[in-house]
Order: sequence, then structure tokens, then C-alpha cells
Amino acid sequence: MGVFNRISNMFKAKANSALDDLENPIELLDQKIRDMEESLNKAKISSAQIFGNLKNTEKAMEKSKELSKDYDEKVKLAMSKNNEELAKKALRLKLDEDKKYESLKKSYEEQSVKAKALKDNLIKLQEEIDKTRSYRDEASARLNNANASKQINEIMANVQTKKNSINLDDIERKISKEESYAEGLSDLKTPSLDDEFEALNETSLDEELEKYRNNN
Repeated sequence: MGVFNRISNMFKAKANSALDDLENPIELLDQKIRDMEESLNKAKISSAQIFGNLKNTEKAMEKSKELSKDYDEKVKLAMSKNNEELAKKALRLKLDEDKKYESLKKSYEEQSVKAKALKDNLIKLQEEIDKTRSYRDEASARLNNANASKQINEIMANVQTKKNSINLDDIERKISKEESYAEGLSDLKTPSLDDEFEALNETSLDEELEKYRNNN
């Protein structure tokens, strides 16, 4: 029906416009769901009137059919009493009700076709809302996973960049240089009095070797 085509086109136009400067696709999906639910509620209100009219037409048909049957009985009764004038009046009313019934029947059939199409479209719109809501949940999970992966990759890339900016060979040379410098300072240190006495107590290699000679 025309109203549903307009609703569909409206959603497409809004979606295309929003996608041009899209930042959060989940917010767009949430808005789409709200718009569709609002349209569904409006369509239900309009549908209630159409289905109400259909029900009224059905009741009018039943009433007209009952009146026709009642007038038919009156025609038979008048004829049984040989009252043709009264029978004609009842027959005229019966024929009017029959004509009215046929008119109501035609209208009812036309309204039924429209009501069925409207009901089918309401079902389709509800299914589209459910489908969009389901996709929204899936898209939200995918987006969260994508953002988490992006953050992890950015962190790893940052760590890798910092690691590459540090040359381990340069650090090793720096440490070795400091160690050599410290050793050099140690060699230049003036022996203390304790160091000199300790040196006196140390046994030289020559003295130890002399002991071997004497033993032989």
C-alpha cells in the first residue's frame, strides 16, 4: 500500500543522509527502530478504524439479511390472507433490503481485500522491526569487538614503535663504558694504610715456587 511505500522511502532517505556523516552506527540503528515503531503504532491506529468499518459493514449485512427474511415471511402471510396490497408493500421492502444487502456485500468484499493487505503489511513491518532489532544487537557486538581489537592493535603498535626506538646495542655499550670507567678509577685509587699492610702479608708467587725447590 502507498503508506508503507512512503514509510520505506522515508527510512531509506534518512539512512542515506545519516551515513554520510556516520559516527556511531548503533545510534543510527536505534533511531531507525524508534522511527519504525512509531510508524507501526500510527499504522495500527489507522488500521483499527478500517477493521472497525469492516465489522460495522458485516453487522449491517446481517441486519439487512434478517429484515429481508422477515419481510419475506410477511409477504407469505399477506398472500395467505389474500391481501395483495399488503403483500406488495412487504415485497417492496424485502427487495430494498436485498438490494441493500448486495451493495453491502460488495463493499464488504472490497474492504476485506484492503484489510487483508493492510494486515499483511503490518506483519511485514513488525517482522522488519524484529529483524532490525536483531541485527542491531549483532552489529553492536561486532562493533564492540572491532573497537576492542583496534585498541589492542594500537597498544601493540605503540609498544612495538617504542621498542624499535631503543637500540639494545647502544645500551650495552653505554653500560660497558661505565663499567670500564669505574675500573679505571679503581686503578688510580691511592692505596690506604690498611691496603699496604695487607700487601705485606700476601705471599708472592716466587716465594711459593721457592718452597717447591727446597722440598726437592
